[in-house]
Order: sequence, then structure tokens, then C-alpha cells
Amino acid sequence: MKKVLFLLFAGMVGWMIWTADDERKSRINQATTPEQLAIALVDGGRVQATFDNGALEINRTIDAALSAGWTVSGFNVTVAHVVPAVFAKFPQVDSIIFRESGPFKDIRGNESTEEMLRIAFMRGEAELIHWDKIVYDDVPKLGEHYWMHPGLRRVLQ
Repeated sequence: MKKVLFLLFAGMVGWMIWTADDERKSRINQATTPEQLAIALVDGGRVQATFDNGALEINRTIDAALSAGWTVSGFNVTVAHVVPAVFAKFPQVDSIIFRESGPFKDIRGNESTEEMLRIAFMRGEAELIHWDKIVYDDVPKLGEHYWMHPGLRRVLQ
């Protein structure tokens, strides 16, 4: 009986993931603005995107982080997928600024949501990068104006 329930549960989860992936691909393919594409490409968290005067700003807020390392790695992977896709599809985008915010707790137990990571890319520099061949840990070195919250940096050292 446990095996049957497990298989049923696993099947339902698999179907949900497969359906969600199809819906996400559909949103990506149907995107007609840089903001729509950015929101469709960024997976997880609450995402907002604005486009003004050639600059696309993407802001993602996550509710929880497994660890500082996972947070930074996830940010790097997401940036490496979003930046080239947006520049390729929308020639009117000259720059992309990607920010990620998330939960912090200070030594007194006070909780807050603060900006954790930020990176910017200009079209000219981004077009020189072979995005399909990069090491994700190098994303901070590839971007312009990379910033990491001091509290996150301390945990990673």
C-alpha cells in the first residue's frame, strides 16, 4: 500500500512539474516585451521587471534561502540564462540590471528582507561572452557593477 501511495504521489508531482514547465515555455515563447520575457525566464520567487530608456531592471525576491552558497549559485545560473536570452530577442535593450532580495536575520533575531545580490550587463560586453561555455561561478566577474550584501559575503568566507 505504501508503494502504491508513493508511486501515486511521485506521479502527481512529476505531472505538476511537467505541466508547469510547459506553461513556462509557453510564456517564454509568447513574450512580446522584455519585461514579459524576463519574468517568464526567472524561476522562483516574486519577480518584477521594468523597462525604460533601454534599461531592463529585474527584481526577484525569494522567501527563503537554503544557504548562502545555494543563493549565490542560483543567482549566477539565473543571470546566465536571462541576460543572453533578453539581449538576443529584444535589440532595444541596452542594459540589464538584475537584483535579488531575500531574508536576513541579525544577531538579535530581527528579520528583514534586503537586497542580497546585484549585477549589471551592457549589451556590448554581454555579446562578447560565450554564454553556453561559461562557468557559472564566473558570472560575477563577467558582469559590471557586481555587488553582494556584506552579511552574505561574510557567511561565504
